[in-house]
Amino acid sequence: MHKKNTALFVVGIILVAISIWQITVAQKGLDVFNLPSTNPPATIITSSNADPASRPTILIAHGFAGSSILMRGFALTLAHAGYTTVLWDFEGHGVNPNPFSLTSESNDLIHNTELALAEADTTGLIDTQRIAVLGHSMGSGLALSYGITFPNTYATIAISPVSQSVSPTLPHNLLLMAGSLESQFVANAEGLLAMAGGQSEDLASGTGRKLVIVPNVEHISILFSPTAHAAARSWLDGTFGLQPGSSKYIDHRILWFGLGIVGFIILSKASINTLTDTIQKNTLITPLWLRLIALLIGCIVATGIFWLVSLNGVKINQLFGLLVGGYILIWYGVAGVISLVVFRPHISRPCKIELAKGLVAFAALWLGVGLLGNFVWLPWLLIPSRLWLWVPGSIILFPWFFSVGVSAKQANKGGQIGWWLYQVIIIITSLYLALKINPELGFIIIILPLVPIMLALHMLAISPKHGSWAFAMSGAMFTAWLLLAVFPLI
Repeated sequence: MHKKNTALFVVGIILVAISIWQITVAQKGLDVFNLPSTNPPATIITSSNADPASRPTILIAHGFAGSSILMRGFALTLAHAGYTTVLWDFEGHGVNPNPFSLTSESNDLIHNTELALAEADTTGLIDTQRIAVLGHSMGSGLALSYGITFPNTYATIAISPVSQSVSPTLPHNLLLMAGSLESQFVANAEGLLAMAGGQSEDLASGTGRKLVIVPNVEHISILFSPTAHAAARSWLDGTFGLQPGSSKYIDHRILWFGLGIVGFIILSKASINTLTDTIQKNTLITPLWLRLIALLIGCIVATGIFWLVSLNGVKINQLFGLLVGGYILIWYGVAGVISLVVFRPHISRPCKIELAKGLVAFAALWLGVGLLGNFVWLPWLLIPSRLWLWVPGSIILFPWFFSVGVSAKQANKGGQIGWWLYQVIIIITSLYLALKINPELGFIIIILPLVPIMLALHMLAISPKHGSWAFAMSGAMFTAWLLLAVFPLI
Protein backbone atom coordinates (compact mmCIF):
# COMPACT_ATOMS: atom_id res chain seq x y z
CA MET A 1 0.00 0.00 0.00
CA HIS A 2 2.87 2.38 0.77
CA LYS A 3 4.37 1.90 -2.71
CA LYS A 4 0.94 2.31 -4.30
CA ASN A 5 0.32 5.61 -2.50
CA THR A 6 3.78 6.87 -3.43
CA ALA A 7 3.08 6.09 -7.07
CA LEU A 8 -0.27 7.89 -6.84
CA PHE A 9 1.41 10.96 -5.33
CA VAL A 10 3.94 11.05 -8.17
CA VAL A 11 1.28 10.65 -10.86
CA GLY A 12 -0.94 13.29 -9.26
CA ILE A 13 1.86 15.84 -8.98
CA ILE A 14 2.93 15.23 -12.60
CA LEU A 15 -0.64 15.72 -13.89
CA VAL A 16 -1.13 18.90 -11.85
CA ALA A 17 2.23 20.29 -13.05
CA ILE A 18 1.38 19.59 -16.70
CA SER A 19 -2.03 21.19 -16.25
CA ILE A 20 -0.65 24.39 -14.70
CA TRP A 21 2.07 24.60 -17.34
CA GLN A 22 -0.34 24.26 -20.27
CA ILE A 23 -2.90 26.68 -18.83
CA THR A 24 -0.10 29.21 -18.27
CA VAL A 25 1.27 28.71 -21.80
CA ALA A 26 -2.04 29.99 -23.20
CA GLN A 27 -0.98 33.54 -22.23
CA LYS A 28 2.48 33.33 -23.81
CA GLY A 29 2.97 36.28 -26.17
CA LEU A 30 0.14 38.22 -24.55
CA ASP A 31 -0.05 41.05 -22.03
CA VAL A 32 -2.77 40.84 -19.37
CA PHE A 33 -3.65 44.03 -17.51
CA ASN A 34 -5.99 43.57 -14.54
CA LEU A 35 -7.89 46.63 -13.30
CA PRO A 36 -9.44 45.19 -10.09
CA SER A 37 -10.14 48.52 -8.39
CA THR A 38 -12.16 49.98 -11.24
CA ASN A 39 -15.94 50.06 -11.41
CA PRO A 40 -16.65 47.59 -12.87
CA PRO A 41 -13.48 45.48 -12.38
CA ALA A 42 -11.98 45.06 -15.86
CA THR A 43 -9.22 43.19 -17.67
CA ILE A 44 -7.39 44.06 -20.88
CA ILE A 45 -5.73 41.25 -22.85
CA THR A 46 -3.67 42.08 -25.93
CA SER A 47 -0.76 40.86 -28.01
CA SER A 48 2.72 41.72 -26.76
CA ASN A 49 4.21 42.31 -30.21
CA ALA A 50 2.60 45.65 -31.09
CA ASP A 51 1.07 48.80 -29.66
CA PRO A 52 -2.33 47.70 -28.25
CA ALA A 53 -3.88 51.07 -29.12
CA SER A 54 -3.09 50.46 -32.81
CA ARG A 55 -5.41 47.45 -32.89
CA PRO A 56 -9.23 47.17 -32.98
CA THR A 57 -10.84 46.83 -29.55
CA ILE A 58 -13.22 43.95 -28.83
CA LEU A 59 -15.58 44.33 -25.87
CA ILE A 60 -16.46 40.92 -24.40
CA ALA A 61 -19.52 40.58 -22.14
CA HIS A 62 -20.44 37.54 -20.02
CA GLY A 63 -23.87 36.09 -19.28
CA PHE A 64 -25.96 35.61 -16.14
CA ALA A 65 -24.02 33.84 -13.36
CA GLY A 66 -20.91 34.16 -15.52
CA SER A 67 -17.84 36.35 -15.27
CA SER A 68 -15.03 37.80 -17.34
CA ILE A 69 -12.97 34.67 -16.62
CA LEU A 70 -15.62 32.47 -18.22
CA MET A 71 -15.12 34.46 -21.45
CA ARG A 72 -11.32 34.09 -21.47
CA GLY A 73 -11.40 31.52 -24.29
CA PHE A 74 -12.69 34.14 -26.72
CA ALA A 75 -10.40 36.81 -25.28
CA LEU A 76 -7.25 34.69 -25.63
CA THR A 77 -8.17 33.56 -29.15
CA LEU A 78 -8.81 37.13 -30.31
CA ALA A 79 -5.77 38.57 -28.52
CA HIS A 80 -3.55 36.01 -30.26
CA ALA A 81 -5.26 37.07 -33.49
CA GLY A 82 -4.02 40.62 -32.94
CA TYR A 83 -6.99 42.30 -31.27
CA THR A 84 -7.12 44.17 -27.97
CA THR A 85 -9.86 42.69 -25.78
CA VAL A 86 -11.65 44.25 -22.82
CA LEU A 87 -13.55 42.09 -20.32
CA TRP A 88 -15.37 43.06 -17.12
CA ASP A 89 -17.71 41.69 -14.45
CA PHE A 90 -21.26 43.04 -14.47
CA GLU A 91 -22.75 44.19 -11.15
CA GLY A 92 -23.17 41.35 -8.68
CA HIS A 93 -21.05 38.98 -10.77
CA GLY A 94 -17.52 37.71 -10.24
CA VAL A 95 -15.43 40.19 -8.27
CA ASN A 96 -17.83 43.11 -8.74
CA PRO A 97 -19.13 43.86 -5.19
CA ASN A 98 -22.02 46.04 -6.35
CA PRO A 99 -25.35 44.16 -6.10
CA PHE A 100 -27.07 42.99 -9.26
CA SER A 101 -30.20 45.03 -9.96
CA LEU A 102 -33.31 42.85 -10.12
CA THR A 103 -34.82 45.42 -12.48
CA SER A 104 -31.70 45.49 -14.63
CA GLU A 105 -32.40 46.40 -18.25
CA SER A 106 -30.26 46.79 -21.34
CA ASN A 107 -29.56 50.42 -20.40
CA ASP A 108 -27.97 49.28 -17.12
CA LEU A 109 -25.78 46.76 -18.94
CA ILE A 110 -24.80 49.40 -21.50
CA HIS A 111 -23.88 51.74 -18.64
CA ASN A 112 -21.64 49.03 -17.15
CA THR A 113 -20.05 48.57 -20.57
CA GLU A 114 -19.44 52.29 -21.03
CA LEU A 115 -17.80 52.46 -17.60
CA ALA A 116 -15.54 49.51 -18.43
CA LEU A 117 -14.60 51.07 -21.76
CA ALA A 118 -13.89 54.42 -20.10
CA GLU A 119 -11.66 52.76 -17.48
CA ALA A 120 -9.81 50.84 -20.18
CA ASP A 121 -9.37 54.03 -22.20
CA THR A 122 -7.55 55.73 -19.32
CA THR A 123 -4.75 53.17 -19.67
CA GLY A 124 -3.99 54.29 -23.22
CA LEU A 125 -4.07 50.66 -24.34
CA ILE A 126 -7.17 50.68 -26.54
CA ASP A 127 -8.47 52.21 -29.75
CA THR A 128 -11.92 53.65 -29.07
CA GLN A 129 -12.48 54.44 -32.76
CA ARG A 130 -12.55 50.82 -33.93
CA ILE A 131 -14.78 48.80 -31.64
CA ALA A 132 -16.64 45.50 -31.93
CA VAL A 133 -18.69 43.81 -29.22
CA LEU A 134 -19.18 40.14 -28.33
CA GLY A 135 -21.54 38.80 -25.69
CA HIS A 136 -22.96 35.53 -24.39
CA SER A 137 -26.55 34.96 -23.21
CA MET A 138 -27.39 37.99 -21.04
CA GLY A 139 -24.27 39.57 -22.54
CA SER A 140 -25.65 38.90 -26.02
CA GLY A 141 -28.53 41.23 -25.18
CA LEU A 142 -25.96 43.85 -24.23
CA ALA A 143 -24.02 43.24 -27.45
CA LEU A 144 -27.11 43.64 -29.64
CA SER A 145 -28.28 46.75 -27.75
CA TYR A 146 -24.80 48.27 -27.81
CA GLY A 147 -24.42 47.70 -31.55
CA ILE A 148 -27.72 49.50 -32.17
CA THR A 149 -27.19 52.29 -29.62
CA PHE A 150 -23.71 53.03 -31.00
CA PRO A 151 -23.97 52.69 -34.80
CA ASN A 152 -20.21 53.23 -35.18
CA THR A 153 -19.68 49.75 -33.70
CA TYR A 154 -18.00 47.78 -36.48
CA ALA A 155 -19.33 44.31 -35.63
CA THR A 156 -21.60 42.56 -33.15
CA ILE A 157 -21.27 38.89 -32.14
CA ALA A 158 -24.16 37.41 -30.14
CA ILE A 159 -23.57 33.95 -28.65
CA SER A 160 -26.57 31.99 -27.33
CA PRO A 161 -28.62 35.11 -28.06
CA VAL A 162 -31.65 36.30 -26.14
CA SER A 163 -34.69 37.69 -27.92
CA GLN A 164 -34.12 41.24 -29.08
CA SER A 165 -35.15 43.68 -31.79
CA VAL A 166 -32.69 44.17 -34.66
CA SER A 167 -32.97 45.51 -38.20
CA PRO A 168 -31.42 44.85 -41.63
CA THR A 169 -29.02 47.75 -41.05
CA LEU A 170 -28.25 47.62 -37.31
CA PRO A 171 -26.28 46.30 -35.62
CA HIS A 172 -23.47 46.25 -38.15
CA ASN A 173 -21.97 42.92 -39.25
CA LEU A 174 -24.07 40.69 -37.04
CA LEU A 175 -22.77 37.19 -36.27
CA LEU A 176 -25.12 34.90 -34.35
CA MET A 177 -23.99 31.66 -32.70
CA ALA A 178 -25.84 28.97 -30.77
CA GLY A 179 -25.04 25.43 -29.70
CA SER A 180 -26.84 22.57 -31.38
CA LEU A 181 -27.85 21.28 -27.91
CA GLU A 182 -29.57 24.53 -26.82
CA SER A 183 -32.74 24.53 -28.93
CA GLN A 184 -34.26 27.63 -27.34
CA PHE A 185 -31.26 29.77 -28.24
CA VAL A 186 -31.04 28.27 -31.73
CA ALA A 187 -34.65 29.40 -32.22
CA ASN A 188 -33.78 32.87 -30.88
CA ALA A 189 -30.84 33.10 -33.29
CA GLU A 190 -32.93 32.03 -36.27
CA GLY A 191 -35.54 34.65 -35.40
CA LEU A 192 -32.89 37.36 -35.09
CA LEU A 193 -31.33 36.39 -38.43
CA ALA A 194 -34.68 36.67 -40.18
CA MET A 195 -35.37 40.01 -38.49
CA ALA A 196 -31.93 41.25 -39.55
CA GLY A 197 -32.64 40.56 -43.20
CA GLY A 198 -31.20 37.07 -43.61
CA GLN A 199 -27.76 35.77 -44.52
CA SER A 200 -25.33 38.26 -46.07
CA GLU A 201 -21.56 38.22 -46.69
CA ASP A 202 -21.35 41.98 -47.33
CA LEU A 203 -19.03 42.83 -44.44
CA ALA A 204 -17.53 45.81 -46.28
CA SER A 205 -20.80 47.75 -46.10
CA GLY A 206 -21.51 46.68 -42.52
CA THR A 207 -24.60 44.63 -43.41
CA GLY A 208 -23.02 41.19 -43.04
CA ARG A 209 -25.28 38.65 -41.33
CA LYS A 210 -24.52 35.05 -40.44
CA LEU A 211 -25.76 32.26 -38.19
CA VAL A 212 -23.38 29.56 -36.98
CA ILE A 213 -24.80 26.48 -35.23
CA VAL A 214 -21.91 25.09 -33.18
CA PRO A 215 -22.18 21.28 -33.07
CA ASN A 216 -22.43 19.19 -29.88
CA VAL A 217 -22.36 22.03 -27.34
CA GLU A 218 -24.91 23.62 -25.04
CA HIS A 219 -25.21 26.90 -23.18
CA ILE A 220 -21.97 26.68 -21.21
CA SER A 221 -19.75 24.40 -23.29
CA ILE A 222 -20.15 26.69 -26.32
CA LEU A 223 -17.83 29.10 -24.50
CA PHE A 224 -15.02 26.54 -24.64
CA SER A 225 -15.61 25.46 -28.24
CA PRO A 226 -12.68 26.06 -30.65
CA THR A 227 -15.31 26.13 -33.43
CA ALA A 228 -17.06 29.08 -31.78
CA HIS A 229 -13.74 30.83 -31.13
CA ALA A 230 -12.65 30.38 -34.76
CA ALA A 231 -16.00 31.67 -36.07
CA ALA A 232 -15.65 34.86 -34.01
CA ARG A 233 -12.08 35.40 -35.16
CA SER A 234 -12.97 34.84 -38.82
CA TRP A 235 -15.87 37.28 -38.61
CA LEU A 236 -13.72 40.01 -37.07
CA ASP A 237 -10.91 39.40 -39.58
CA GLY A 238 -13.49 39.84 -42.33
CA THR A 239 -14.59 43.11 -40.73
CA PHE A 240 -11.25 44.67 -39.81
CA GLY A 241 -8.84 42.71 -41.99
CA LEU A 242 -6.14 40.30 -40.85
CA GLN A 243 -4.17 41.90 -38.01
CA PRO A 244 -0.36 42.28 -38.19
CA GLY A 245 1.52 39.66 -36.22
CA SER A 246 -1.58 37.55 -35.63
CA SER A 247 -1.10 33.91 -34.66
CA LYS A 248 -3.53 31.04 -34.70
CA TYR A 249 -4.34 29.86 -31.21
CA ILE A 250 -6.66 26.98 -30.32
CA ASP A 251 -7.95 27.12 -26.77
CA HIS A 252 -7.56 23.73 -25.08
CA ARG A 253 -7.40 25.06 -21.51
CA ILE A 254 -10.59 23.25 -20.50
CA LEU A 255 -8.93 19.93 -21.35
CA TRP A 256 -5.81 20.78 -19.35
CA PHE A 257 -8.06 21.97 -16.54
CA GLY A 258 -9.74 18.56 -16.55
CA LEU A 259 -6.32 16.91 -16.36
CA GLY A 260 -5.48 19.07 -13.34
CA ILE A 261 -8.69 18.03 -11.60
CA VAL A 262 -7.79 14.38 -12.16
CA GLY A 263 -4.36 15.07 -10.68
CA PHE A 264 -5.78 16.68 -7.54
CA ILE A 265 -8.32 13.87 -7.09
CA ILE A 266 -5.50 11.32 -7.31
CA LEU A 267 -3.57 13.33 -4.70
CA SER A 268 -6.68 13.36 -2.51
CA LYS A 269 -7.04 9.59 -2.80
CA ALA A 270 -3.38 9.00 -1.98
CA SER A 271 -3.47 11.36 1.00
CA ILE A 272 -6.65 9.88 2.44
CA ASN A 273 -5.32 6.35 2.03
CA THR A 274 -2.27 7.23 4.13
CA LEU A 275 -4.45 8.25 7.06
CA THR A 276 -5.08 5.44 9.54
CA ASP A 277 -8.63 4.15 9.28
CA THR A 278 -10.03 4.35 12.81
CA ILE A 279 -13.62 4.99 11.79
CA GLN A 280 -16.10 2.93 13.73
CA LYS A 281 -18.28 0.79 11.52
CA ASN A 282 -22.00 1.22 12.02
CA THR A 283 -23.52 -2.18 12.70
CA LEU A 284 -27.07 -0.77 12.54
CA ILE A 285 -27.80 -0.66 8.82
CA THR A 286 -31.00 1.07 7.72
CA PRO A 287 -32.85 -0.88 5.01
CA LEU A 288 -31.92 0.16 1.47
CA TRP A 289 -35.49 0.95 0.50
CA LEU A 290 -35.84 3.36 3.44
CA ARG A 291 -32.61 5.20 2.56
CA LEU A 292 -33.72 5.57 -1.07
CA ILE A 293 -37.19 6.74 -0.09
CA ALA A 294 -35.82 9.17 2.51
CA LEU A 295 -33.65 11.03 0.00
CA LEU A 296 -36.47 11.12 -2.55
CA ILE A 297 -38.98 12.41 0.00
CA GLY A 298 -36.48 15.04 1.13
CA CYS A 299 -36.13 16.41 -2.41
CA ILE A 300 -39.82 16.40 -3.25
CA VAL A 301 -41.00 17.83 0.06
CA ALA A 302 -38.33 20.58 -0.04
CA THR A 303 -39.56 21.61 -3.49
CA GLY A 304 -43.14 21.62 -2.24
CA ILE A 305 -42.30 23.65 0.87
CA PHE A 306 -40.63 26.39 -1.16
CA TRP A 307 -43.55 26.43 -3.59
CA LEU A 308 -45.96 26.99 -0.68
CA VAL A 309 -43.67 29.68 0.73
CA SER A 310 -43.62 31.44 -2.65
CA LEU A 311 -47.44 31.48 -2.69
CA ASN A 312 -47.27 33.65 0.42
CA GLY A 313 -45.24 36.31 -1.38
CA VAL A 314 -41.71 35.29 -0.36
CA LYS A 315 -39.19 35.90 -3.17
CA ILE A 316 -37.58 32.48 -3.11
CA ASN A 317 -35.19 33.45 -5.93
CA GLN A 318 -33.60 36.06 -3.64
CA LEU A 319 -32.71 33.94 -0.61
CA PHE A 320 -29.34 34.15 1.17
CA GLY A 321 -28.28 37.27 -0.74
CA LEU A 322 -27.84 35.32 -4.00
CA LEU A 323 -30.06 35.44 -7.04
CA VAL A 324 -31.34 31.85 -7.59
CA GLY A 325 -28.21 30.36 -5.97
CA GLY A 326 -29.58 30.99 -2.48
CA TYR A 327 -32.65 28.91 -3.31
CA ILE A 328 -30.46 25.97 -4.39
CA LEU A 329 -28.35 26.20 -1.24
CA ILE A 330 -31.26 26.30 1.21
CA TRP A 331 -33.23 23.73 -0.81
CA TYR A 332 -30.35 21.28 -0.33
CA GLY A 333 -30.40 21.98 3.40
CA VAL A 334 -34.16 21.44 3.81
CA ALA A 335 -34.04 18.27 1.69
CA GLY A 336 -31.22 16.93 3.86
CA VAL A 337 -32.98 17.63 7.16
CA ILE A 338 -36.17 15.95 5.94
CA SER A 339 -34.20 12.93 4.73
CA LEU A 340 -32.53 12.54 8.12
CA VAL A 341 -35.88 12.81 9.89
CA VAL A 342 -37.35 10.10 7.67
CA PHE A 343 -34.72 7.41 8.15
CA ARG A 344 -33.21 8.59 11.48
CA PRO A 345 -29.69 7.16 11.17
CA HIS A 346 -27.45 6.41 14.11
CA ILE A 347 -25.12 9.41 14.41
CA SER A 348 -21.81 8.94 16.19
CA ARG A 349 -19.18 11.55 16.96
CA PRO A 350 -16.51 11.99 14.29
CA CYS A 351 -12.92 11.05 15.12
CA LYS A 352 -9.99 13.30 14.27
CA ILE A 353 -8.88 11.08 11.38
CA GLU A 354 -12.33 11.32 9.78
CA LEU A 355 -12.31 15.11 10.02
CA ALA A 356 -8.80 15.17 8.57
CA LYS A 357 -9.96 13.11 5.60
CA GLY A 358 -12.80 15.55 4.99
CA LEU A 359 -10.39 18.48 5.02
CA VAL A 360 -8.05 16.71 2.58
CA ALA A 361 -10.90 16.06 0.14
CA PHE A 362 -12.11 19.66 0.44
CA ALA A 363 -8.59 20.97 -0.15
CA ALA A 364 -8.24 18.82 -3.28
CA LEU A 365 -11.54 20.08 -4.69
CA TRP A 366 -10.85 23.67 -3.65
CA LEU A 367 -7.45 23.63 -5.37
CA GLY A 368 -8.33 21.52 -8.40
CA VAL A 369 -11.85 22.54 -9.38
CA GLY A 370 -11.59 25.98 -7.81
CA LEU A 371 -8.20 27.64 -7.70
CA LEU A 372 -7.08 26.02 -10.95
CA GLY A 373 -10.45 26.97 -12.43
CA ASN A 374 -9.76 30.58 -11.44
CA PHE A 375 -7.75 30.79 -14.65
CA VAL A 376 -10.30 28.96 -16.80
CA TRP A 377 -13.96 29.33 -15.84
CA LEU A 378 -14.79 31.26 -12.67
CA PRO A 379 -13.34 33.73 -10.13
CA TRP A 380 -12.75 31.34 -7.22
CA LEU A 381 -11.23 33.67 -4.62
CA LEU A 382 -14.37 35.05 -2.98
CA ILE A 383 -14.65 38.77 -2.36
CA PRO A 384 -15.57 39.68 1.28
CA SER A 385 -19.28 40.17 0.54
CA ARG A 386 -19.39 36.53 -0.63
CA LEU A 387 -16.85 34.99 1.74
CA TRP A 388 -18.72 35.82 4.94
CA LEU A 389 -21.64 33.67 3.73
CA TRP A 390 -19.46 30.57 3.32
CA VAL A 391 -19.59 29.21 6.89
CA PRO A 392 -23.38 29.50 7.29
CA GLY A 393 -23.79 28.17 3.75
CA SER A 394 -21.67 25.12 4.60
CA ILE A 395 -23.74 24.47 7.73
CA ILE A 396 -26.97 24.65 5.73
CA LEU A 397 -25.69 22.19 3.12
CA PHE A 398 -24.27 19.72 5.67
CA PRO A 399 -27.48 17.70 6.31
CA TRP A 400 -27.87 16.69 2.66
CA PHE A 401 -24.34 15.43 2.26
CA PHE A 402 -24.52 13.71 5.63
CA SER A 403 -27.71 11.93 4.53
CA VAL A 404 -26.03 10.73 1.35
CA GLY A 405 -22.88 9.77 3.24
CA VAL A 406 -24.81 7.65 5.73
CA SER A 407 -26.91 6.07 2.98
CA ALA A 408 -23.96 5.12 0.74
CA LYS A 409 -21.31 4.32 3.36
CA GLN A 410 -21.71 0.54 3.15
CA ALA A 411 -21.87 0.36 -0.67
CA ASN A 412 -19.11 -1.16 -2.80
CA LYS A 413 -17.61 0.70 -5.79
CA GLY A 414 -20.49 -0.25 -8.07
CA GLY A 415 -22.93 0.79 -5.40
CA GLN A 416 -21.22 4.18 -5.05
CA ILE A 417 -21.86 4.81 -8.74
CA GLY A 418 -25.47 3.84 -8.18
CA TRP A 419 -25.84 6.32 -5.31
CA TRP A 420 -24.26 9.04 -7.47
CA LEU A 421 -26.72 8.31 -10.29
CA TYR A 422 -29.65 8.22 -7.88
CA GLN A 423 -28.64 11.61 -6.46
CA VAL A 424 -28.36 13.07 -9.94
CA ILE A 425 -31.83 11.82 -10.96
CA ILE A 426 -33.73 12.99 -7.89
CA ILE A 427 -31.93 16.34 -7.60
CA ILE A 428 -32.28 17.28 -11.28
CA THR A 429 -35.91 16.12 -11.35
CA SER A 430 -36.78 18.09 -8.23
CA LEU A 431 -35.02 21.26 -9.37
CA TYR A 432 -36.61 21.00 -12.80
CA LEU A 433 -40.00 20.68 -11.11
CA ALA A 434 -39.13 23.71 -8.98
CA LEU A 435 -38.47 25.95 -11.97
CA LYS A 436 -41.66 24.72 -13.65
CA ILE A 437 -43.85 25.75 -10.70
CA ASN A 438 -41.73 28.83 -9.90
CA PRO A 439 -40.75 30.51 -13.21
CA GLU A 440 -38.60 33.06 -11.37
CA LEU A 441 -36.12 30.21 -10.83
CA GLY A 442 -35.69 29.78 -14.59
CA PHE A 443 -31.92 30.28 -14.51
CA ILE A 444 -31.62 26.93 -12.69
CA ILE A 445 -31.88 25.28 -16.11
CA ILE A 446 -28.44 26.66 -16.99
CA ILE A 447 -26.65 24.91 -14.13
CA LEU A 448 -28.48 21.57 -14.23
CA PRO A 449 -25.81 20.04 -16.54
CA LEU A 450 -23.20 20.84 -13.86
CA VAL A 451 -25.02 18.89 -11.12
CA PRO A 452 -23.84 15.39 -12.15
CA ILE A 453 -20.29 16.65 -12.76
CA MET A 454 -19.89 18.31 -9.36
CA LEU A 455 -21.47 15.40 -7.48
CA ALA A 456 -19.18 12.98 -9.30
CA LEU A 457 -16.06 15.02 -8.56
CA HIS A 458 -16.92 15.11 -4.88
CA MET A 459 -17.55 11.36 -4.71
CA LEU A 460 -14.30 10.70 -6.59
CA ALA A 461 -12.35 12.89 -4.18
CA ILE A 462 -13.70 11.03 -1.15
CA SER A 463 -15.88 7.95 -0.89
CA PRO A 464 -18.61 7.79 1.79
CA LYS A 465 -16.84 4.68 3.12
CA HIS A 466 -14.30 7.04 4.72
CA GLY A 467 -17.01 8.32 7.02
CA SER A 468 -20.25 10.25 6.81
CA TRP A 469 -18.73 13.26 8.59
CA ALA A 470 -15.76 13.40 6.21
CA PHE A 471 -18.01 13.03 3.17
CA ALA A 472 -20.52 15.61 4.42
CA MET A 473 -17.96 18.17 5.58
CA SER A 474 -16.04 18.18 2.29
CA GLY A 475 -19.20 18.20 0.15
CA ALA A 476 -20.88 20.98 2.10
CA MET A 477 -17.84 23.27 2.24
CA PHE A 478 -17.01 22.77 -1.45
CA THR A 479 -20.58 23.16 -2.74
CA ALA A 480 -21.22 26.24 -0.62
CA TRP A 481 -18.05 27.86 -1.96
CA LEU A 482 -19.03 26.93 -5.53
CA LEU A 483 -22.54 28.39 -5.26
CA LEU A 484 -21.17 31.58 -3.71
CA ALA A 485 -18.60 31.93 -6.50
CA VAL A 486 -21.10 31.46 -9.32
CA PHE A 487 -24.38 33.20 -8.58
CA PRO A 488 -24.95 37.00 -8.57
CA LEU A 489 -25.07 39.03 -5.39
CA ILE A 490 -28.26 41.00 -4.83
